[in-house]
Amino acid sequence: MSTFGIEEEFLLMDGQDHLPARPTQQQSVQLTTLEAGGASATPEWLACQVEETSPIFHDSATATDSLVEFRTALKDAAAPMGMDVVGLASAPQIRAEPADPSWNERYQRHSLQTPAIAADQYISGLHVHLGFPDLEVAVQALNGLRGWLPALVALGANSPLWRGAESGFESWRSIHYRRWMANGVPPHFTDLEDHEVRVAMLSAFDVIENPSSLSWLARLSHRHGTLEIRACDVQLEARDSVSIAVLIRALGNYALENPPEIQFTQEYLDIALWQAARWGLGGRVLDPESAGPVPVDALIESLLKRVRGYYTSEADRDFAESGIHRILRNGNGAIRQRRAFSQGELPGLMAMASEAMTARS
Repeated sequence: MSTFGIEEEFLLMDGQDHLPARPTQQQSVQLTTLEAGGASATPEWLACQVEETSPIFHDSATATDSLVEFRTALKDAAAPMGMDVVGLASAPQIRAEPADPSWNERYQRHSLQTPAIAADQYISGLHVHLGFPDLEVAVQALNGLRGWLPALVALGANSPLWRGAESGFESWRSIHYRRWMANGVPPHFTDLEDHEVRVAMLSAFDVIENPSSLSWLARLSHRHGTLEIRACDVQLEARDSVSIAVLIRALGNYALENPPEIQFTQEYLDIALWQAARWGLGGRVLDPESAGPVPVDALIESLLKRVRGYYTSEADRDFAESGIHRILRNGNGAIRQRRAFSQGELPGLMAMASEAMTARS
């Protein structure tokens, strides 16, 4: 496997009160049709969100340049509208009234179907697409990645605040997201045919519009022909997004050559996910090869060693290892958010997030 893609969901925040912005339809159209760095902006669930869809990448350097260029262009486009753009995975403070859904027809339809969920869906994720020769191979990689999803949640946690206060979770987005249908860890599939049969059965329910409506934290994307990993919160900085994405690509290669010896049940992994969202880097998380909980930092170090020979280049390996070690050393987004909030409350947090949005190093 040699290619990967990245999707980042960003929050538009009012530059004055630091609450989720309320762009006009004209402003939304302008922001969600932006193109920069080879990437395209698209609507997300809420009007105060913009999603970036990257081009196909082969290496970390190109990916970093693309993400920084897009983030900078989006930030520059939003500034004259009185809005800032940040990589926060949950809005630290929200308005009393229900959120405005995106003007996009699909999201308008979904909001009518799930009004109470749409009312405060102020959460944003990082999605990594892995390219494989075919979807049959992607299913085998999916099976191998299932047990590692809790570790990825802990590493990428970036949503500790909610309604102006401490949520008690490193990744509140992961908990908030559990309200959706067919959520969490996907089941183990025998092969692609088994996957297609089971997805077809779920699609027979009225609440599943198509396979892309499934909210599994790892799923096949028939539209892109990829395996999509959705476990991580959106990241404060582009280099963290790329470090995690390149690590996930190496993990996908590792999973193909090292099939899991233990096929964990969904309820077992569901608890592991909750634990990872609760304590992040400061707790213990499931080691999928020993089947027991271990300190997160020790598991991440072990993961880096296991996948060391599965990067596509030495440059990508060095980039990912230095980036993940930086996260372990300085803290994930949740730790950095708490630090900024304790020092400067909401204005201090937004200043930090705004600066991080376009940081390169």
